[in-house]
Amino acid sequence: MVLSSLFVLGRLIMKIVQQFRGNDFVKSVTVLMTGTVIAQVFSFLISPILTRIYSPDEMGDLNIYMRIVSFLAALATARYELSLPLPKQDSHAYLLYRLSLRIALLMLGGTAFLSLLYFTFASFNWFNLLFALLTLVSTVFVVISNLGTNWSIRTKKFKKISFSRIVNAGSSNVLKWVFGLLGFGSLGLLSATFLGYLFSAIPFLKDWSLLNKTNRNLRSSSKTKALVVQYRDFPRVNLPHVLVDLGKDLALAFFIVFYFSKDVFGWYSLSYTILQLPIAIIGVSIGQVFFNRCAELVHQKQSTLGILKKTLVSLFLISIVPFGVLFFFGENLFRIFFGVNWSNSGIYSEIMTSWFLMNFLISVISNLPTILNRQKEFFLYGIISAVIQLFCFGVLPLIIGSGNSAFKTVLWSVSIAQSVFFFFVLFKMIEFARKGVKL
Repeated sequence: MVLSSLFVLGRLIMKIVQQFRGNDFVKSVTVLMTGTVIAQVFSFLISPILTRIYSPDEMGDLNIYMRIVSFLAALATARYELSLPLPKQDSHAYLLYRLSLRIALLMLGGTAFLSLLYFTFASFNWFNLLFALLTLVSTVFVVISNLGTNWSIRTKKFKKISFSRIVNAGSSNVLKWVFGLLGFGSLGLLSATFLGYLFSAIPFLKDWSLLNKTNRNLRSSSKTKALVVQYRDFPRVNLPHVLVDLGKDLALAFFIVFYFSKDVFGWYSLSYTILQLPIAIIGVSIGQVFFNRCAELVHQKQSTLGILKKTLVSLFLISIVPFGVLFFFGENLFRIFFGVNWSNSGIYSEIMTSWFLMNFLISVISNLPTILNRQKEFFLYGIISAVIQLFCFGVLPLIIGSGNSAFKTVLWSVSIAQSVFFFFVLFKMIEFARKGVKL
């Protein structure tokens, strides 16, 4: 039955590709997906080795670290990096690029100062000190990669984005394996991930150096202030939105560790990572090109409804097989691929498939409200989604207790609630596209 579904899906994808053959949108998606698929497939293939070297507890440390880095990286630039593809003039985009870097330097400098104060008065702990140092420096390289990625989207240098992703996945995963064999434990995972961030940022560092040299004399405080006002919705609306989302992820990590255990968080994190694979392999690539194409349509005063509908139909057809397989065979697949210690992750994946299928569809088109000036409405939806999850993970355990059985009840509750809510958000996104840019 699975092979039959794969065959049908393959034919549908071929028809879609033939329909859009020669289309710049499909070419751009293909370039981005090639690098993304290589990176994610390599990460997936090495995962069964890593899960047999590292414990769920150690994987829990890694996921906490990555969530903090993501939170700080989003905060660092006030989300102005997302504005880089939007200005019609490259000079304006460069000024926004420069502004984002200056904001990041100030924010990360302040974070470093507060960290220093904390460790001055806190009891000394080598692991906590190294954890904080790796987190801060990793954030610097993630910020550089985020800015470079959005500049590459503007200039349509999608191969550079793909190359960066391959370098990140390849270097970090190989080093995790090596450090695991050497018995480095949690620090091995953190150090390998940090080096992956560093290596993947190098191509964008070179681009910035050349760009800054070319525009050496381009300085305009008045124009920069005008751009700050023009794109003020990024720090005012988009930033709170993403901070709510990423802050929610940090809070969930705390609740799971507090109410249950770091092992449970490790199992949940692996399940979360696997369910995010369709987003990482397909969604991010299509989403970035979708963002670029929608921005062009808006500049040309054309509707984004057509490309939105085609994108959603294609994504739904692509998502049926991976999520369906996980729903029916998750526990057995996780036990076979990742080892008997990770069968709970498979059970969690079965429970959360409907939630992540809807999340997959929404995530790809999540930048559309930015282009259509609907960020405030989308921010409200993000808050509602966060409240649902925080209630389920933070309040339900007080009612039903802790333990693996109780955690499954929590997952069922949040999965059903999120699936229904995302279905509503999907229709609102179509309504936004139909109405066009909000004046």
